[in-house]
Amino acid sequence: MNQPGNNEQIDQQYSQLMQAAMERELTAEELARIDDLLAQNKAELADFEAVDHLLAKLPDVIVPSNFTARVLDEAQRQDQPAQALDQAWWQGLFSPQYRSIQLASAAAVALLIGVFGYQNHLDQDRAEMAESLQAVATIAEMAPGLLTDFDAIDAIDQSDPIDEELWAALK
Repeated sequence: MNQPGNNEQIDQQYSQLMQAAMERELTAEELARIDDLLAQNKAELADFEAVDHLLAKLPDVIVPSNFTARVLDEAQRQDQPAQALDQAWWQGLFSPQYRSIQLASAAAVALLIGVFGYQNHLDQDRAEMAESLQAVATIAEMAPGLLTDFDAIDAIDQSDPIDEELWAALK
């Protein structure tokens, strides 16, 4: 029969072969060695056959046609968690829970555009006024006597409205 030291050696060989089976496909020689070890150890053989019997009773599972693609996508998602986090922070800003922040941001952008547009309009008006003043100054330098009667011309605009009786008499 088997000796106690021999059982430990058989268990160790069996464990090594089972570990190899988990990592890769076993060769024909390794499979034959497992059969020999199971034949020598009836308890392990009974356990092995019980598991094999239970596995045979399991129903066949229908695997979806896109199973491989889904597994590979999930593996990539788990391999690159940092990239997913980088994309998620800004995509979350477009969710409905941040609607008030979105509206406030849109209002702030509209206000800034309005302020910059109004400032641009004021700058254009100032530039046009400066050009007009430069033109008047140029004319005043060329012909100083031209603007001497400016007070009289300005007084005409501020004079009383037309006297209707005088106007009728002149006709």
